[in-house]
Amino acid sequence: MSGRVYILPFLFAAAPILTLFANNAGQAHLSETLLPLAAALVLTALLLPLLALLVRGTRRAAVALSLLWFLFFSYGHFSQLIGGLSVAATSLANPRLLLPVVAIVWLVCAALIRRAAAPPHNLAAILLVMVLAMMGTSGFSVAKFYATREAPPAGALLPEEPIVARRTDRMPDIYYIIFDRYASARTLADRYGFDNTPMVDHLRSQGFYVAEDSRANYLVTAQSLASSLNMAHVNVLTESIGTESKDWLPVFGLLSDHRVGRFLKSHGYRYLHIGPEWNATAKNPFADRNFEYRFLPEFSMMFLKTTAAYPILYRFGIGRVDLEKFRRINYQMEVLEELPRREGRPFFAFAHFLVPHGPFVFNRDGTFRGPDIAGAHSELENYLEQLIFVNDHIRSLVDRILAAYPADDQPVIVIQGDEGPYPARTQPHSFDWRQATNEEINEKMRILNAIYAPGCEGFHPAQTPVNTFRILFNCIFDTRLPLLPERSYSYRDLQHLYEFTDVTDRINAASH
Repeated sequence: MSGRVYILPFLFAAAPILTLFANNAGQAHLSETLLPLAAALVLTALLLPLLALLVRGTRRAAVALSLLWFLFFSYGHFSQLIGGLSVAATSLANPRLLLPVVAIVWLVCAALIRRAAAPPHNLAAILLVMVLAMMGTSGFSVAKFYATREAPPAGALLPEEPIVARRTDRMPDIYYIIFDRYASARTLADRYGFDNTPMVDHLRSQGFYVAEDSRANYLVTAQSLASSLNMAHVNVLTESIGTESKDWLPVFGLLSDHRVGRFLKSHGYRYLHIGPEWNATAKNPFADRNFEYRFLPEFSMMFLKTTAAYPILYRFGIGRVDLEKFRRINYQMEVLEELPRREGRPFFAFAHFLVPHGPFVFNRDGTFRGPDIAGAHSELENYLEQLIFVNDHIRSLVDRILAAYPADDQPVIVIQGDEGPYPARTQPHSFDWRQATNEEINEKMRILNAIYAPGCEGFHPAQTPVNTFRILFNCIFDTRLPLLPERSYSYRDLQHLYEFTDVTDRINAASH
């Protein structure tokens, strides 16, 4: 044991990262562990000799640092576990209480290790068995996940379909702008008591076609955008992946390497990507330029939130999800408004905004909606407050973009929701969408869908995103692509992502 004790704190630094990845293997790539892993190992290498000075030797320091990492990296999980317990009206998970307790526990352990007559080899052996068990369990889970994956590369997931441009005399800039969970005007009126007519009327006055009966093709962002950006229904994934899969990575692959981007880039378009914090669309490896605003990548931020450092950093505004989202959305909006003035043409700009999607960080006037304000209001009230802010921005954005182009060279602008908001009881991750009512399906699937495409025809009230670029490419490039059935699908649950059910008729039934 004495010869292996030095590796102990390095194992304790790596184990929680591997465990977190194992729990999210279907939603994150293994490469996303490299940043937190490197940071943890470097920090371990720096702390080990410093602790050796305090506890009289490197072997003692290795054990003390292993205990520190165990307490440090399990802080967030333990905080969640005791979050419902309180003493004198104070939650036991309150950082002002829990952080000192954790610090005292470690200081006592470190003092005992220092005062011991000999290095604690028995404790080190117990810790080694414990961390190897943690890593073994997580490693087995990761190995099993990759061993049982049968998904082919993203490019081979969908049937081949040649796209031939027979005309390229007009190549307008194309904006594809997604406002996540933006409900349709009908949903807002019927379910939320909100009149969105002024917003819709403004878009129509500027020349937009607003598909008032539009609905998403899929009820969740990843599948919905994979469908619209590839101009295809993604039900075929069931054949290659199966119905028992909870693996998001094949769909994420379709989001990064998609037909719309490939076609436009092959015809001289620059691909500009303005992504949110969500890893699947945060950046695109095939884009000519990615506009990113992020404190940390999504997986690294997820890991940081499990540590004892997070409540301290949070106090200083570092790593705060709400503040980071507030600043990022403003950054994305500024970038999008300035594209006509600073980017070469022609370009395809994809912008994904996680609003009016929660967390709710905007008041209607664009000021920051802190957790104290959001917490004092219902989700419906917060959603509508953020929606009003989004509406003001959309009006301003549309006006500024159109004003930047001459009348005889107008751009194409597509503004869509990718999905509607979640009805109250469908929020839990365990929800089985086969049990959803027609009204719940209707609320989740109906979306805003507004298209500005001068000279283009073929749009209709029940337009769905899967045909958006088929119609646009047929109009602009004479591609003569056939239109697909305007169908909408739900998956079963998060354990069966590719078990699809056609819910089109249920949506139509709920709307009559």
